[in-house]
Amino acid sequence: MAKILKARILTAIFVLVSFGLLEAQPAPVPSQSIPTGDHPSRGPEAAFQFTKADNNLRAEADAMDASFEIRGLVLHDPALKAFLDAVGTRVLGDQPLPEGVTYRFLVLSDPTVNAFALPNGSVYITTGLLALLESEAQLAGVLGHETAHVYERHPYLENRIIRKKTVVSEIIAAAAAAVPGGYAAWLASAATANIGTLLLVESIYGYSRAMESQADHDGLAAMTAAGYNPRAMAVAFELLDQDRTLEYEPRPAFYHDHPSLTKRREEAMAFADAHTPASTRAALKSDYMNAVAPAIVFNINADLESRRPRSAVACATRLVDAFPGDPRYEVLLGDSYRTLGAKTTVPTPDELTPDGKSVQRKQVTKMTEEEEQKVLLKTPEGPATLKENQAKAEKAFLAAIESNPKYAIAYRELGFLYQDESRYAEAAQNYRHYLQIVADTSLDRLRIGRRLAEVEKLQAAPAH
Repeated sequence: MAKILKARILTAIFVLVSFGLLEAQPAPVPSQSIPTGDHPSRGPEAAFQFTKADNNLRAEADAMDASFEIRGLVLHDPALKAFLDAVGTRVLGDQPLPEGVTYRFLVLSDPTVNAFALPNGSVYITTGLLALLESEAQLAGVLGHETAHVYERHPYLENRIIRKKTVVSEIIAAAAAAVPGGYAAWLASAATANIGTLLLVESIYGYSRAMESQADHDGLAAMTAAGYNPRAMAVAFELLDQDRTLEYEPRPAFYHDHPSLTKRREEAMAFADAHTPASTRAALKSDYMNAVAPAIVFNINADLESRRPRSAVACATRLVDAFPGDPRYEVLLGDSYRTLGAKTTVPTPDELTPDGKSVQRKQVTKMTEEEEQKVLLKTPEGPATLKENQAKAEKAFLAAIESNPKYAIAYRELGFLYQDESRYAEAAQNYRHYLQIVADTSLDRLRIGRRLAEVEKLQAAPAH
């Protein structure tokens, strides 16, 4: 739980540039023909001269990379890393490597939907964004946008503008209002990371409209040159625009209700109409899902730990639909429904009203999960919703057992569910089956043994 919360705070504070999600509405994309065999821009390399401030910023970027690694926030899955590297390499093409840049494509363990690039060439994409996207081509568009920022030296150029024109204290005060815990918590988080103030300032304010427009345009051109259909970028903007939180989240939202996404989608479609090649790279959605499955699994577990069961159900359902018969994902779906309890899978109309949102905020910030469930059970629809979700959880666990009768975790989780429902004999049966399969290999066998003794005692107790 602590690692997940830390990941969210770090992403909220340390994002140098977030896929254009915090910026003002970009200026229109220039209408020009981009040869699909060339990189869209030669960049400012010839004219760019490093200053002391630039060198300091690059050092801070290196420190940020180290901070993410030390805190265990980078998701190291070899297959996912290879997939990300392959897409990123295609998007980069044969463009020359700018001085002081080593491109690296990294996955940040954070359900927040975001992507950002550091001036040293480190490009981060969160597990949240990987889970939201639907195809390799959409990912190529995101990476094209972020690498364009690096290639065009936008971090350095924006940093120079901020140093000249902005009062840092005013930006910090404004940023504090958007971060859970307010000003004191924001400064404390910044201090513990040993990251310079100006880098934090840029993480909040991002790039200018002109730079975002250029990154969109160059990203579209780069993905097209790599053989991807640029319409995928427009679809990615649409997904970002449609993605709405399923529950109250006490953290800043990077793009919700951002007015520029519709405009950017329109400009991406206009580019695609003019530049889509006759033949584009073929990639199956199932291949994308297979590659990013570890990121989605991380999100589900993070959601379950941080009181976001609706999001967990949505992600787990997507995995089950993509990989029917896989017991791992069936169990995750069952766990998600079990955790959902008396809560509906999507917000009710009342929850979407201002008063409803206020109630959700109080439930999340002032109640424990158990207290919130008790409140929901007192509503007219609460008991029926709980029964429905428990039935769906049972169905998912039984499906996992049918797919693989030796998948021990399914029996354990089914035992938890039956114990919740006071079905003690069935809970005991599943706990025993779990212990038989794992024998002495499971670290939680003592805990489950205690659970078994508890339900056996309850089973033997006389009925009142």
